[in-house]
Amino acid sequence: MKSDRLIRLKQRFIEQKQLSCTEICEAFGVSIETVRRDLAALEKDGTIRRIYGGAVLIDNTSVPNPILPYATRTIYHYREKENIAREIVRHLEDHTTIALDSGTTMLSVAKMLHLRKNLNIITNDVHIASELSSHTDHKIYLVGGLLRKDDLITGGFMSQEFMENFSHIDTAVMTADGFIDGMADFNVDMGSLKKAMIRKAARVFAAVDHTKFSTRALNKVCGINDLDLVVTGKEAPPDSINALRSAGVEVILVDD
Repeated sequence: MKSDRLIRLKQRFIEQKQLSCTEICEAFGVSIETVRRDLAALEKDGTIRRIYGGAVLIDNTSVPNPILPYATRTIYHYREKENIAREIVRHLEDHTTIALDSGTTMLSVAKMLHLRKNLNIITNDVHIASELSSHTDHKIYLVGGLLRKDDLITGGFMSQEFMENFSHIDTAVMTADGFIDGMADFNVDMGSLKKAMIRKAARVFAAVDHTKFSTRALNKVCGINDLDLVVTGKEAPPDSINALRSAGVEVILVDD
């Protein structure tokens, strides 16, 4: 029965985290059309997220990484991320304190921060800290906490406590796993750290490529009314862009 198959398929995702459509076809002896219907059902109930050729588990209790590996993500939408970063940096001011969360879009921002002067930079991303320490004279505060070895980022309750050492942040530059009615993250710990950064910030900038507007992530980080600026690609859905502008958020669209 379909319900029994879905239960077994869900269990397999819990065990293996990621499955291809071919693997599911072979394991359950079903057609590719059946696999697609099953994945749609599991995506609807929040168990998995479909990706090209298969799906990944969304499991917020085990600190998952339900997205592509870091090295792979660095080449996806590379030009768009560069254009987003260039626009974000243009809106940052010298002699201020900024927070950068983690990810490949944030790394693109970091690579352009040599254009700014005398910044205090707070980040939980080892890639970003390394980039900035090698190519700028900015003062860098690397957020402590549990290191996620797959992405080289820190998180957990200690990272949130670390943020209590700062009295204020001038600008928090955030990315997101999903952007529907605001920014959201697949991971509870990462979402909580982003919230801690946002609470300290006078301004919040969202740097998100256009694909995030079609991705649902479970853990909401902030609503659109918490944002001052959103920079994304021109392929972002018009309805989402109109909603942001109607809420008074400045939106800049860059080439993809």
